[in-house]
Amino acid sequence: MNDTAFGFLILGVGLLFVLGLVFAVSSRGSRAAGATPHPPKGVHLPPPSYLPSLMPLGGILIFAGLAFRPEDQLANWFLLVPGLLVFVASIVGWVRAADREWVETEQRPHDEAPGH
Repeated sequence: MNDTAFGFLILGVGLLFVLGLVFAVSSRGSRAAGATPHPPKGVHLPPPSYLPSLMPLGGILIFAGLAFRPEDQLANWFLLVPGLLVFVASIVGWVRAADREWVETEQRPHDEAPGH
């Protein structure tokens, strides 16, 4: 097995470990069966978004581009450039969505917000 394949194997095992750890932490709940928790009045939760999941993907591509590079180059540009584009686009999109949500929340009472 060459160094590049070994690096990708380590990267894949690391990703599986982190995902397993996140699943283990998020799945251990102390809720009673059938009880649905409700946030206290005034707490606003954001709607679901895929953008926080895209940021780590962009980061993985960035670091893979820096790690798995040809010997005479600074980086593997076929991994680094798409990683930078995905990372920056997801940050900009998430900030714009949060700003849009903030403006919508300020313009109407709490009880009329989506999800209530």
